[in-house]
Amino acid sequence: MMSNVLGIIIGVVVIIIGLILLVTWWFSFVGVFKGIFPILLILIGAGALIYFISEIKSKLEISKEEKAVPEQK
Repeated sequence: MMSNVLGIIIGVVVIIIGLILLVTWWFSFVGVFKGIFPILLILIGAGALIYFISEIKSKLEISKEEKAVPEQK
């Protein structure tokens, strides 16, 4: 029980420190975010592209298998 309360207290303190530093270093944060944002978009887009291409391939393979093996009743 005590460790849960300690974890909550530490979490609140870390959030407060993070908010203070975010306000203090706002312009630095915006500069870094401007540099990271295009890279994130490229990586997210590539991940989505790879995922959906693999989904299409797996659906095509499943349909080929269904055509090759007739259903048994």
